[in-house]
Amino acid sequence: MKTKTKKPILVVGKSGTGVTTKAKALINSKEYRIFYANDISISDVYSWPLEIGIIIEDVHHKPDKDKILDLIHSGRNVVLTSKNKKEVSKVLLDCCQVKMAGTKNYYQIILRARAKNSQNFKIVDDNIWALTSAYIKMSDRDEYLTVLNTYRPPPMQILSWAVASQPNNLKLMHVSKAMMNGGDYFYPLLAYSKLGAYGGVIPPQRKSMSPFPTICRKLGLRASDGYLVRDLVKNQEYSRWAAKILDDKECKVLGIKKERKRRVSVKKDRTKKLEEY
Repeated sequence: MKTKTKKPILVVGKSGTGVTTKAKALINSKEYRIFYANDISISDVYSWPLEIGIIIEDVHHKPDKDKILDLIHSGRNVVLTSKNKKEVSKVLLDCCQVKMAGTKNYYQIILRARAKNSQNFKIVDDNIWALTSAYIKMSDRDEYLTVLNTYRPPPMQILSWAVASQPNNLKLMHVSKAMMNGGDYFYPLLAYSKLGAYGGVIPPQRKSMSPFPTICRKLGLRASDGYLVRDLVKNQEYSRWAAKILDDKECKVLGIKKERKRRVSVKKDRTKKLEEY
């Protein structure tokens, strides 16, 4: 009979959402040890006592995959934690059962309990999606300016995402001029170009690559000679020669027909041979 081994649990959640607390509750051992994924000080995996559980923190940051897999396959009681799911190695992710810690921030609750008159602090990640979402929704623009000065995202990237998400915001024209002129005015102008409101993030759409530079190179022209190709193709001899060099998609772009290779049909000899009788 095949024995079924339980998959270790991977608890996913941001800081303050009780990831470590949930991992301690799921370890199912009275005694446990906590290690970081990039610093597991266990020399011999198989000599580790089975009754002592292992909590491995921050699996998303440079994990010692070989040692973690050895602990899992040796039947030790292991619980992993990570701040997100996408940065965890696929090899480790396939071995685990994922559980989300939730979105409740316990740091926020403790702060409000100790200081009742304090304002809710906001945590903004350093990725472009979170920064654009904060640009749209954050009501405190001074705080958003602090976020921009802290992370300092590339001006062209954050501006392109802001324009795609808020295309009717005419104030972004002045922000683009500040980006072209340089100086320290770009982040303040971007922060105060909009008031916080409801809305969603729309990523910018990249323009499709023009096929004409590739066509020109194949035909022995310069990449910038795309305007000449349509006039040259009007000549029948040139269009026939070009159709031999270009593929089907490129011929469709130029509006020329590509001659198909004719298959030579060979008639089968249907006369019966001696062994067929």
